[in-house]
Amino acid sequence: MTKVPRQSLKVESPEQAEETAPPRAAASPAETAQYVAEFSAELAFLARQARLDLLAYLLDMARLEAIRVTQSGGSDV
Repeated sequence: MTKVPRQSLKVESPEQAEETAPPRAAASPAETAQYVAEFSAELAFLARQARLDLLAYLLDMARLEAIRVTQSGGSDV
């Protein structure tokens, strides 16, 4: 039986990501919080499916905080 090699994920530093990312207008705190809320909900769903309960919980807490910031209009940042 042969073992399938694992693929490693290449993680870029924030500086490298900024260099390779296309230029775009800076998002407001409320827009950023909205994006984080949506993305963390998707990640929490995936974590829950994989039975990663603590990770799902933490992602849900991040989502709730992002929603709070969104509802305050980003002025609580």
